[in-house]
Amino acid sequence: MIKILLLVLAAIGVVFAAQVHIKYNPPVLALTLPGSDKDVASVVFHYVIKNVAFQGRGTHTTEGWLYQTRDVNADGADAITAYAVIYDVRGHILETTDRASLSLDRQVLATPSPRRIRAVIFRDDFNTYDHSKWTPEVSMYGGFNGEFQVYTNDPKNIFARNGHLLLMPTTTVSDSRFNENFLHSGHMDMRALFGTCTQDGNNGCVRNGGAEILPPVMSGKVYSVPTLRYGTVEIRAKIPRGDWLWPAIWMMPKTSHYGGWPRSGEIDIMESRGNAGDIGIGAVSSTLHWGPSPDQNRWSLTHGEKHAANWHNDFHTWRLEWTHDHILTFIDNQQIMSVVPPAGGFWQRGGFGGNNLWASGSKMAPFDQDFYIMFNVAVGGTNGYFPDGNHYGGVSKPWQNGSPHPKTDFWNAHNAWLPTWQGDNAALIIDYVEFKSL
Repeated sequence: MIKILLLVLAAIGVVFAAQVHIKYNPPVLALTLPGSDKDVASVVFHYVIKNVAFQGRGTHTTEGWLYQTRDVNADGADAITAYAVIYDVRGHILETTDRASLSLDRQVLATPSPRRIRAVIFRDDFNTYDHSKWTPEVSMYGGFNGEFQVYTNDPKNIFARNGHLLLMPTTTVSDSRFNENFLHSGHMDMRALFGTCTQDGNNGCVRNGGAEILPPVMSGKVYSVPTLRYGTVEIRAKIPRGDWLWPAIWMMPKTSHYGGWPRSGEIDIMESRGNAGDIGIGAVSSTLHWGPSPDQNRWSLTHGEKHAANWHNDFHTWRLEWTHDHILTFIDNQQIMSVVPPAGGFWQRGGFGGNNLWASGSKMAPFDQDFYIMFNVAVGGTNGYFPDGNHYGGVSKPWQNGSPHPKTDFWNAHNAWLPTWQGDNAALIIDYVEFKSL
């Protein structure tokens, strides 16, 4: 049987070494899988240190496949074991290698080679809401997603409490200044109401109620003043539960070095939906957005999801690992997304024609610039993130994405969805955020 399997694998061009080669020179762990790679789309390396399992996506080289990481602490470990899983372009497993093992000398590990310690360059534990570190968005802009909220700087939407930052959605009519008539026929001027407006796109600063109502929900969104280019980002947070809530933890470039969105990139560390079930709090995702134009955004090539019964039920730790070779995301050390661009960078990965707009950058371009982090809770929208249809555990979506008045349709159903927004459970709650340099 084994002989027949080897003949089949050889026939389709998949011929690899029987085991992964393991090298550990503290703090660098290198896993290699020599061999030919016809019909192989990816290789994922699995390794175990001190009974903790890790994994990482390999990079194709002329010698086979390689995975390297500095995020390793093998002090006190007797051995490192590893194997590789080989996938075709459809995501089917072609081969799983035998398990390899590298024995470790504890005395050698006790006096490791000189190593570069990743320095913490920014951390906030949110004992207060520090305005020198965070800038709120104050606008009805909605990112051209057709979202239903207005972002404010009001303390009821953005505030720190008990060492946490809370971004809390509230209904507009719960503010004593507004009522139902205001939604339908009022005049919302952000500068007059909140003292500033940070984004005037899509009538973000001034709107009138009429054929479509004014934003029926107020919410919070903040941008970090500190930025990062390569390193790790760690966030401990609790995502909200509430129908049609859309929380996000994401990063955008400080300057649009390569041009307007998505040319200069976007890093979504976490997105989720507040509804119950697998399309809601049962799933969290990570995505990179990139491409020469919005209609050529290749986000689907750099997207990952992690499913569970309920990600809302507790705090979880998200981590972004961003190097000169790859971008990885994790939740509680479980990998969500792995992106390793080829030698030709993201232009090659996207299969684009014409002149490479990222040719002046590295192979990680556009993800080779300074990015800041953002936290927000959006509501609804018409861009398809909440797809039409009955996907929500028996709960009917109250608007259609093509409706001429989706906000009105949404608000008319508030007796159905508002009871699911229960206090702090409807907020995105951030315990801490930390940037470390590479």
